[in-house]
Amino acid sequence: MNQKSITGINKKFDAFYSAIFQNSMTGQVVVDRQLNVLTANKQMFRYFDLELSEDFGSFGNVFRCAYKNSYVTECGKTEQCKQCNIRKTAKYIFKNRKSVQGTILEYAYIKEEKTETKWFQFNGILHSIDKTYAVLEFIDITEYVQQIMDLSYNLTLDLATGTLNKQNLIEAIQTLHAAGEVKSGFTICMIDFDNFKSINDVCGHLMGDTVLKTFSDISKKYIRANDILGRYGGEEFIIVFCDYEQEIAMNILAEIHRELEHFFAEQKLEVPVTFSAGAIYVDLEQMLYPDYMQLLEDVDKMLYRAKRLGKSRAMSSLGEIIFSDL
Repeated sequence: MNQKSITGINKKFDAFYSAIFQNSMTGQVVVDRQLNVLTANKQMFRYFDLELSEDFGSFGNVFRCAYKNSYVTECGKTEQCKQCNIRKTAKYIFKNRKSVQGTILEYAYIKEEKTETKWFQFNGILHSIDKTYAVLEFIDITEYVQQIMDLSYNLTLDLATGTLNKQNLIEAIQTLHAAGEVKSGFTICMIDFDNFKSINDVCGHLMGDTVLKTFSDISKKYIRANDILGRYGGEEFIIVFCDYEQEIAMNILAEIHRELEHFFAEQKLEVPVTFSAGAIYVDLEQMLYPDYMQLLEDVDKMLYRAKRLGKSRAMSSLGEIIFSDL
């Protein structure tokens, strides 16, 4: 075989391997030690909804890393770059001359002026031609990671009401109580429906479930992102208002009660839908409660006092609020 034939075969192989690289279903990038991109395939650009380009540069510049800012335009120059898992993993490959396989990486990037996040399974190997380069493979697993995150979140919820279940409710209170997650203090309210057995017996268990779900939906309208709402058991709920004293918390409870009572009155239920509540304010500076169990016991006693005084009311150290009179 003459030299011309060998050259022709080599060109065909080059074109063949180039086609495999460009049409791979996984993202592939070749970088140098500084994480400058020498080449990248079509799939890598598709991951980020970018047009295929040969105008390469640093990885973060090419693939629109979210951690660059208006003052620093070059990938690798910000404080966040020191924590970049792609950069750290590529550095490990070059330094130890070892491949990596199956590493899970999170990557934040800019799309239409908004920050988006993707998760990748990341593989990388060294390859030498005139210099040593790293060939990086990215497999988009964002959909699967999101499903796992959604599942993990759902496992924290009471499925009937969409609020925290008892286990995660108690964990949230423990964290709040022990770690000082609030600035000044919080008001914890324990809520129990009045005559709930009668609602189930007269109107049916499905209506009972509807009452609990409606209460949860209404409550979510009045609480903030850092407040806590959970089902403590049966028809009992707990709401924690962070950095709200009792007076504000009691007024919010009254609003929730008013809207709930009005909603079911319009449906002409045979049994009135009302609830009673107990409330305690915890001042973080005084910290009168060494553990959350004592706190729950005391707020439960407040709830019991409200029930004993005639229901459809809330009891706190400030005194009694009768919801029906408001």
